[in-house]
Amino acid sequence: MSIPALSLQQVLELAVATEARGAQYYQQLSEKFSSEQEVAAVFARLSQDERVHEATFRKLLAGAPPDKSVAPEDDGYLPLRAAATSDFFRAETLSDLSRLQTAADALTHALQFEKATLFYYQAAKDALGASAELDELITAERAHMTALMRTIISDAKFRGLADPW
Repeated sequence: MSIPALSLQQVLELAVATEARGAQYYQQLSEKFSSEQEVAAVFARLSQDERVHEATFRKLLAGAPPDKSVAPEDDGYLPLRAAATSDFFRAETLSDLSRLQTAADALTHALQFEKATLFYYQAAKDALGASAELDELITAERAHMTALMRTIISDAKFRGLADPW
């Protein structure tokens, strides 16, 4: 059994789908916790940011060379495959909000999602090479992770990509 290469297009398609699901997930969390104004605002801003990320990945996908790929023998292949196996890349992981009963649960789950996507995008960069757009998204995901952690620890307000970290 031969192991197939991962194309840049496949990597970017997963990124587009993940950002779209993330935007929807955060919007649902904003609605679920609407009685907690600051928490709802955090999730609403995350939803907006994920839509920006989705658009960026769509542009990258449109301009991606169809023949660029990572072969199983390449150093970056296995870390990228491992990153792509995160539960957060399955649609059902982000669709079941019933287990998130408190704002703290939701914020912690969102932090785990941001960590998984950051790991995936970093693995994609390591495997496929740097691009200004991918670097920008990695920086934004890291900022989300930092802001969520800051919110969890100190209840700090979060303004998303507009907030200079």
